[in-house]
Amino acid sequence: MTHDELQSKTISYLRFPLTLGIIFIHFDLIEHVFTYHGVQYGLDRPLWYVFIINFFSEVLPQIGVPLFFIISGYLFFHGVDFNGNVWQQKLRKRARTLLVPYLLWNLVAILIHAFYLIPGLFPNAGQEQICITPLRLFHTFFANFPNQGIFVMPADSAVTVGGFPYPVNLPMWYVRDLMVMVLLSPVVFWLIQRLGKYIVILLGIVYFFYHPLFEPDGSWGVLMSQAAFFFSWGAYYAIRKEAFVERFRRYPYMPLLYLPVAMADSLTRGAGYNLYIHQAGVLLGVVSAVVIVAGLLEKGRVHVNATLAGSSFFVYALHTSIMFEVSKVVFILFRLSDNLWSMLILYFATPVFTAAICVVLYLLLKRYIPSLCNLITGGR
Repeated sequence: MTHDELQSKTISYLRFPLTLGIIFIHFDLIEHVFTYHGVQYGLDRPLWYVFIINFFSEVLPQIGVPLFFIISGYLFFHGVDFNGNVWQQKLRKRARTLLVPYLLWNLVAILIHAFYLIPGLFPNAGQEQICITPLRLFHTFFANFPNQGIFVMPADSAVTVGGFPYPVNLPMWYVRDLMVMVLLSPVVFWLIQRLGKYIVILLGIVYFFYHPLFEPDGSWGVLMSQAAFFFSWGAYYAIRKEAFVERFRRYPYMPLLYLPVAMADSLTRGAGYNLYIHQAGVLLGVVSAVVIVAGLLEKGRVHVNATLAGSSFFVYALHTSIMFEVSKVVFILFRLSDNLWSMLILYFATPVFTAAICVVLYLLLKRYIPSLCNLITGGR
């Protein structure tokens, strides 16, 4: 297998497991208590239970979006002599592959959310009101802070203010920030041409310290420092005409370093110094994932599944809109109860069932309405 073939297969293989990991991030049963018919389940949380949830929601899958940014930065500059004309061509292409799906999937999330508010169909119907203004629509699509979008909770409800500026379709923040990096790509190219690896190192230092030192509760700056660093990291290899998979494979010991750091990250969640461990874990984790997957592919122990790889963006875009309703189906299907083992079954089964449903919907759409499927996935 050539370096280019291994690089291509590694990228393709990683897409689905990274997406599945992101579903686990969003189905965090520590941050979101499972509620069914007004009853909250899993409130008894011993340390071992908290460790498991943290490990599989707050630690391992957190490498997903950074690695997606590395891949996106690499592919954006790969195989071209970047200049103004190339940038304009890529902007036109990214309007189809990023902007159109971004707008459509946020619209889908709005419609699904509005459907959940229909009185009589769902227990939470009526708790929110819909208030449409141009500014609220803008916030809904680009920075859906609590009660600033078109869905407004009652004035006497507890609403958390601040935090990360996510759109109404939460996972789409990655696409939004990727579009920002695409617009800034000439600056990224110029800086890498002039400063080489040193600009990537500088951005890495900013990424590492900005979140824990300046805005531990999250902000635009935290998200953009992440996007700028990892996108530029991937871009650096493409501009230098190097395969990032081969570069990462020069560090085969990374997985051995990553595992204890990941465990320490899970054990120290909530501590003041944890964000430093977490940031270090992400850096080690993105390299480790590439090293492990590339090695398994090269030895023939795993193979790329074209269906899973092709459906990844669809799964990524749809899962948060259906995930919590799927969890209720899983709860009934497995006849679960309010004990820790039931909650662990629910925790591991829900992301898998959600991903499976999304894949089936993707295949049906691709077969029967291929033009719509192509539109909402950007031709992926």
